[in-house]
Amino acid sequence: MTTLLWTAAGVALLLLVAYDVYATVLHASAHYGPVGERLNRLAWRVARFFASRGGRRRRHAWLNVVGPLLLPLLVATYIILLVVGFALIYYPHIAEGFTHDHPHTGDLFDEALYFSGVTLTTVGYGDVAPVHSWMRALAVVEAASGFALISLSITYLLSVYSALERKRAFALSLYHQAGEGADASGLIAHHFVDGRFYGLREALRQATRDIQAMLESHIEHPVIHYFHPLETYKSLPRILFLLLEACAVLRAAFDSDECSDLRNYPEVRTLEASSLHVLGELVESLDLERRERRKLSREEVEEDESRWRRRYEQHLRRLSAAGIKTRGQAVEGWTEYRDRRRLWESKLNRFSIYLGYEWEEVAGDDDLDYAHDEEREEPRRRK
Repeated sequence: MTTLLWTAAGVALLLLVAYDVYATVLHASAHYGPVGERLNRLAWRVARFFASRGGRRRRHAWLNVVGPLLLPLLVATYIILLVVGFALIYYPHIAEGFTHDHPHTGDLFDEALYFSGVTLTTVGYGDVAPVHSWMRALAVVEAASGFALISLSITYLLSVYSALERKRAFALSLYHQAGEGADASGLIAHHFVDGRFYGLREALRQATRDIQAMLESHIEHPVIHYFHPLETYKSLPRILFLLLEACAVLRAAFDSDECSDLRNYPEVRTLEASSLHVLGELVESLDLERRERRKLSREEVEEDESRWRRRYEQHLRRLSAAGIKTRGQAVEGWTEYRDRRRLWESKLNRFSIYLGYEWEEVAGDDDLDYAHDEEREEPRRRK
């Protein structure tokens, strides 16, 4: 009966690892397996706790370390669980079912762990060897499991870093178009030359493809959430803000007569819908919908609208300075801009905070220079 219990415990542990590897590495899902997901969230929670005790630069430096460490930490956890799982199966038979080159006067479980470890890592010293045929077959299965785990880990690592490289390239493109900050009107004006727009529609189409591909990368490899760039402009919250803000400006700030075709571009609607979908999927995958769902007070609503109004007027000035015809101070434009900010700001704010970014450094609603200046230590607080 005792042998059966040890064996059942070992098999259960091996099945847990097998399922977690399948859910994490082989299956494209917004969630890891139970081991990987809990490990990632625990490590991120601990890192955020310590990072929040310092200034901006220290916070980003602390969180920047987490992502690269999660992959080897997960692989090490798998290895430990596999070693222990197989050791639990070997343990009841270690005394009589194995040959030993040395007397085993210590704990028999230590001996089982030792044999399991050298077998999984394919070291195979040979000083401990199974006698029974089924035990030898199990040792071969364990060695193959170790080899397969290492191979899958390398493949997964390459896939993750390839996705991160594409994300950084997309972020860098937006960064230069937006005047090296969070200026969505600058991103739009970047394509306005000599009274005409050049390449804006293609840029919007490319941004839609890039943001959709980025969502697939985050779904296939949820660990990407926890790769925290030191530079805010490389972060996903900044990317989403620029895309959604640019769509809001295109729909709300442009003159309805002279720029009606631009405001109604299918590319604008598609980019906005795709960005909202990406944001919703990411918020749901990280279980952020429950956070801060309280109803805002009247003062908070007025503060938000005042902040949005300043940003809207700032967009009007920047677009007009570039020679683009705007609606001016028309109520319809401001109302449309406000309604579109309401659609996504709360979700994006929760997403930004979870990933370790303050809203002001992502959006720069009160201080665009702060969102532009990546070297400043502390953000200017909103009054």
